[in-house]
Amino acid sequence: MAMAEDYTFNRTAHRPAPVIEGPTMQWATGLPTDDRRVYAGWLVESGRLEELDLCMQDAGFKEITIKHGSGKFVSHWAVECANVFLIADSVQMIGDFKHSDRLTGMASPRRYGIAFGWRAMDSGRMQSVLKCRVILRQLAMHGYLDPITISVKSTLTGDLIAALMRQYDVLEAADAFRVLDKRPVLNPPLYAASLPLVAGQEVTRGATGASKEISPMIADVPNPITREYLRAHWIWKALIPTIESLMDETIAWSVEESKRIAEGQPQAVE
Repeated sequence: MAMAEDYTFNRTAHRPAPVIEGPTMQWATGLPTDDRRVYAGWLVESGRLEELDLCMQDAGFKEITIKHGSGKFVSHWAVECANVFLIADSVQMIGDFKHSDRLTGMASPRRYGIAFGWRAMDSGRMQSVLKCRVILRQLAMHGYLDPITISVKSTLTGDLIAALMRQYDVLEAADAFRVLDKRPVLNPPLYAASLPLVAGQEVTRGATGASKEISPMIADVPNPITREYLRAHWIWKALIPTIESLMDETIAWSVEESKRIAEGQPQAVE
């Protein structure tokens, strides 16, 4: 039998691209509810996964019915404060995404757990999309350890990146306190502490004549960061192996999902 180098092949083997399916958490910038309120915060659609619904209820979350732009009413779990353990090795700024994509030609974008890309809309306008996987602290405390995919688009991508960047301040503060206590620094990962993401003050977005008031998400992190905050948000030891076991598949997913976004392919989560 001839060695492989003696042959000429016109095709190559392709591994299936990682596709992550599961519950999604999206941001409501200020949507009307069926009882004539306006809600700004995180939404997780209810009635999809029985285990998730039961745990949401045990964790004290309430159901609300939101009126979407289509006029359709949909029931969700309202998560006014999402305490998230981010499953990622790094938070990249939008400029970093652009730079790495130019370097690689999008053949294999550089991603570290967060998927990001620009997709072409029917109007021809480009829209940014960002997705990341998290474990909700409130649910993990009740035994639900499956990741939830956060999905945001347009100007909210910049808001979420800015909020996630605050985690670096938290990690630096943790090591600063260790130095004060004459203990060695940890150089901890992003998931070493949960990050509370809540609604910020209203801002005006949109072009002149078509602008509107929205509430973007922000990180509810005190300034200065206190020991009390760190104690309240630090990860517990038993959760570390769970998150670390998800890292490799999440990083691979973030690369492939970024390409799917840019290529206009159907998304694993929308």
